[in-house]
Amino acid sequence: MRSVYKTVPTIGLLALVFAGAANAADLRRSMPPPPLLESAPLLVDEFSSGWYLRGDIGYRWNKVDDIVGDGRFPVVDSELGKSWLLGAGVGYKWEWLRADLTVDYGTRAKFTGDSVLQANDFRAKIDSITGLVNVYGDLGTWFGFTPYLGLGAGIARLQTAGFNVASFGGADSDTDSTGKWNFAWAYMAGISYKVTGNYHVDLGYRHVNMGDVTTGTDAFSNQLTFKKVSADEIRLGFRYVLD
Repeated sequence: MRSVYKTVPTIGLLALVFAGAANAADLRRSMPPPPLLESAPLLVDEFSSGWYLRGDIGYRWNKVDDIVGDGRFPVVDSELGKSWLLGAGVGYKWEWLRADLTVDYGTRAKFTGDSVLQANDFRAKIDSITGLVNVYGDLGTWFGFTPYLGLGAGIARLQTAGFNVASFGGADSDTDSTGKWNFAWAYMAGISYKVTGNYHVDLGYRHVNMGDVTTGTDAFSNQLTFKKVSADEIRLGFRYVLD
């Protein structure tokens, strides 16, 4: 009889153990499988081709180093007026170094010169087209702003029109428009700002030397040669980086 009393609790204990194991197995089967381990994302640099397009607008302070007259009276004082410019170009950037090819058109600047006879006796207009290969060096970037220095070289086409001498009747020259191709060079400095990943705004200064040009000859053999035409420019540029 005692053996029976001992056996019953033992059987009950074993039943509880087996029941617990069965419930655990059922619980494991009912639980969703653990999520698969995902690999860490790869760090990929933003792709950029390095090529960019640019457009520029600007304002020019034009200068002439010397004026040679082939008529009866020399130019005793003169002024070459201000003008606007429009430009476009394509370039490539590699780390801190940048290079581009730009073409700019400078609108007509009015020339007036005094003779010994009267003020503003000589009159003409000069416009220009320049094509330059430019190289820039970035000096570092702070809060999105990047200052730079640059040099450029290429060609310039200077064009004169409307030359006349008021004291000789004020008639335009027979060859009203004359032009000349010259070697051109420039130096520049400025600062650019990265607006977004692809768009940059550029504010800069440029000095460009465009060479010499001679006007046509009027009926009285008056003619002027402008030596070392140059300009100091304030330029606002926009660059778009191609992906």
